[in-house]
Amino acid sequence: MSLTTKRLLLTLLAGSLVGAIFVISKLLLGRGLSPLIVSLIQTAGAATVLLAVQRARGQRLPLDPASRRFYLIAALIAVAGSALLGNWVLARIPAGIFTVVVTLSPMFTSLFNALVERRWPSPTAMLGTGLGLVGVLLVLAPRAQAVEAEQALALGFAVGVPVLLAIGNVYRSRYWPSGLSAPMSSAGTMLVQALAVLPLIAVSGQQASVAQLAASWPLLLAMVLVTLSANVAAAALQRIADSVAYSQIGYVVALTGVVWGALLFGERLGWGFVPAMALVFAGVVLANRRVVAPAIVARVDTIAMSSTLPALNGAR
Repeated sequence: MSLTTKRLLLTLLAGSLVGAIFVISKLLLGRGLSPLIVSLIQTAGAATVLLAVQRARGQRLPLDPASRRFYLIAALIAVAGSALLGNWVLARIPAGIFTVVVTLSPMFTSLFNALVERRWPSPTAMLGTGLGLVGVLLVLAPRAQAVEAEQALALGFAVGVPVLLAIGNVYRSRYWPSGLSAPMSSAGTMLVQALAVLPLIAVSGQQASVAQLAASWPLLLAMVLVTLSANVAAAALQRIADSVAYSQIGYVVALTGVVWGALLFGERLGWGFVPAMALVFAGVVLANRRVVAPAIVARVDTIAMSSTLPALNGAR
């Protein structure tokens, strides 16, 4: 399998899984669970499972200074984007509208990457990013018109989510510790995320009753497993793609959210869905063409950002 084909398949897989995280989060919030509680269970659960698997394989979590610093900064970016801002916004506007804003992540990633590296992405990467944006807007823009006046403030703050996703993409691409494996990076970052959420829960007073947790355990279990799977797929992708190519996951997430909405909530896909899929697919292919794998061995977007998205710890 060629490198381009592998990147394409991993982009579609990781994006689809992150899209599922959006939907599960929305369902859990709709059941009355607080955003911070959802984030804690999501990140702590996924980190515990991943660490247990790695421990069974004889591997331990690296705790050298560079790795600890990487876990901390990546986790703080994810917590700010998901546990705080992302979940706050998602609780106030429809999930479909939220995905419209999240799709700006690849654009911000390209911009920040250009500023940091002092050079523009390749023409094919820029064209691919543009095609993907046109594709998702073709489907999501009509839905955005349904935003009510009282939701306008939350929608404005929602722009901060793709900005944080983009910052996370660029940071991980540039400061990945040498020798740190992708699974360990994901586990360490999600573990720090869970620890960072604890004082936020204590300060906010958010809590969940045993009855609430028991009634929602199937969704919570699904959230943990999907988050874990999304991080594994994203880890494999960021090992072989740069931050701009990786950020195309955001477009796949958007269309996946629309599909889940049609399957679970009976929403109509609309006439623009098929051409939108074609544009996004073409955009992902172009963005991944001639991308030279970085010298850094592994990078991963913590999708758990995604207690909505992305801990997109993740989308990203």
